[in-house]
Amino acid sequence: MKYKKRYKIIFVTIALVICVLFVSTRYIKPYYTYKVEDDENAIAQSISQMVKLPVQIRLMEDADDKKIVLFTIESQFGEAELTKGPNHKYKLDFTGHGTNEIRPRIMETGKGQYVRILGRNTEGISKILTLIDGEKYELPVQEGDFFIAISPLTGSTDSKFPSGSVLYDSQGNEIRRIGISEDYIL
Repeated sequence: MKYKKRYKIIFVTIALVICVLFVSTRYIKPYYTYKVEDDENAIAQSISQMVKLPVQIRLMEDADDKKIVLFTIESQFGEAELTKGPNHKYKLDFTGHGTNEIRPRIMETGKGQYVRILGRNTEGISKILTLIDGEKYELPVQEGDFFIAISPLTGSTDSKFPSGSVLYDSQGNEIRRIGISEDYIL
């Protein structure tokens, strides 16, 4: 009888430990992982800590559970991707910065993949046609000095970047090509 009681206590203890671990990873861990407020100043501070330089946020855009940020560091352009957690705060997934004024990328969200292109709009870009695995995607570009253009993919891809893009003005005239030869017919 003593052994049955001892095994019962051990079983209950193990069950309690498993429950505590489940509750802590499901409900408590997000409060430590997702700690960036949905506020421009908090996001700028988080990015600045990551890149170890002061940043100026130019634009932010939401896509499903992601927030895309276009920022500048002096004369460089940067991008950041944040993921929204169950506590409605964000974690910073990655940042990148450099001299490229147009920054294309394919991103994963909780609902699928998206193509996103962001950058400076000094050329009067009105739309971008981009190619991913032979599929064409047309992204409208809002007016202004900076832009973030996002479109969901119709399928899935292993690619991290579009294979090429063509920039157009508001009259449909081609401005320039990125990663596509001039003689390639669209």
